[in-house]
Amino acid sequence: MKFLKIGLATILSVTFSLSVFALDLDGESFNLSGKITSVEIKDGGGVIHVSSEAGRYGKVFLTYNVTVNPALPNQGYFSGKGVGFNDGQRQAGNRQGVFRREGAIMKFWSLDEVTDGNMNYCETVMNLETETVEMTFYPF
Repeated sequence: MKFLKIGLATILSVTFSLSVFALDLDGESFNLSGKITSVEIKDGGGVIHVSSEAGRYGKVFLTYNVTVNPALPNQGYFSGKGVGFNDGQRQAGNRQGVFRREGAIMKFWSLDEVTDGNMNYCETVMNLETETVEMTFYPF
């Protein structure tokens, strides 16, 4: 029985440790700079709207539906949508993740799925005072 437990623990450890190498943050990535176009404050969170030029996706519009963690008011989770228009072609995406606020700076970490079949891990930094947004996407 002890051998079975050790064997199972070893197999699970190897399996999960291999998944760590599936996303290479030093590999291919692309950046975009955007602008916060509006902020809507709600009980327990709010909605942030962003627009930007995003390379192959053209002009993009993003929505962050932010929910604050009541136990930790400077962090929480979000979900959102994005849509881009490039030469008349439309692509859309769903995003979800977590955020942390440090003063006027909000940092978001998300997983995004796009209708063109791409999936991205995204790190976003928003400055609420300057209304600027910097995003780095890591395709996987």
